[in-house]
Amino acid sequence: MKKLLVGLLLLCMIFISACGNKEVTGASGEQKSESVTFTAVSFLPKNDPLAITLNEWIEEVETVTEGRVRIDWKGGANIIPVNLQFEALKSEIVDVLFTYTGQYHSQAPAVSALPLSQLSPSEERENGLYDEMVREHQSLGVQYIGRWLSGSPRIWLNEPIEELKELEGMQIRSAPNYRRFFNNIGISSVMIAPTEVYTSLQTGVVKGFVYGGLVGPRRNGWTDASKYVLDHPFWNQNCTILMNDNKWNEISPEDQQAIIHATAAYEKKMVEHYLEEDEVEKEELLKAGIEFIPLSAEDGKKFTNQAYEVEWRYLEEKVPDKVEKLRELTTRGS
Repeated sequence: MKKLLVGLLLLCMIFISACGNKEVTGASGEQKSESVTFTAVSFLPKNDPLAITLNEWIEEVETVTEGRVRIDWKGGANIIPVNLQFEALKSEIVDVLFTYTGQYHSQAPAVSALPLSQLSPSEERENGLYDEMVREHQSLGVQYIGRWLSGSPRIWLNEPIEELKELEGMQIRSAPNYRRFFNNIGISSVMIAPTEVYTSLQTGVVKGFVYGGLVGPRRNGWTDASKYVLDHPFWNQNCTILMNDNKWNEISPEDQQAIIHATAAYEKKMVEHYLEEDEVEKEELLKAGIEFIPLSAEDGKKFTNQAYEVEWRYLEEKVPDKVEKLRELTTRGS
């Protein structure tokens, strides 16, 4: 059924897609070179504050390849529903995808180690985690190019809590990658489209939401209802830049390396950008009356430990032969 839906999407996108579009560029008929324009989509809208640095990545790719590789970012779920985007990438309906591992981890469970990483993207490239993720993604027919978001998820609530057990049975707007952890601590995960979150919070359909960073909820209006942030960030971001393998192989080895190096430089600036943004946003949230509420030391430790151990148990079940190496590559000081 999913493949059928993706096929129908292909028909819908023919008139807006530039998949594999090649053209000849050059001056005065002298030494000309082939350029290619790749179509991209994202799970977030193009104007979302969390996606803003992707424009810089696109500019860098076009600059370092001297225009031989161009990225035409069409948009987000308005172009292809989020749950179909990864299949669209594999089927070459789109060429580049700005996504998160929760959308495809069931097909390659080892990628679930990415949000468990205690390292910066630069450190991941140095210690071998990046190369390990490249191999895992290649098994899916896609090229892992790098990360595009930094920060840790937090739970935002309509009403304050004092104890961890108060989360039991609470309906929280979630995403697929949070389900195992939330089930473990008793939260009921509810999947709601971003456009419906505001209304769902206002009407009490959900009692809060989980969000990967501080920037966004206030601007989206979600803090009108959810004025309490559980001050226990967990995990790392799991947002990835992916390209269809066949499309990646259309690029010359020189341009491939140029893109990888440009992405490594972009990741450093991206991390700094979101650290600064979070600091500024926290001040704005406090001014707006948003409260950051802590659990007791015991509950806080239990909350954080369970966030990680639930995922490692999942990986032990799914990829027992890889867990030891993944733990080593994601743990600071290993």
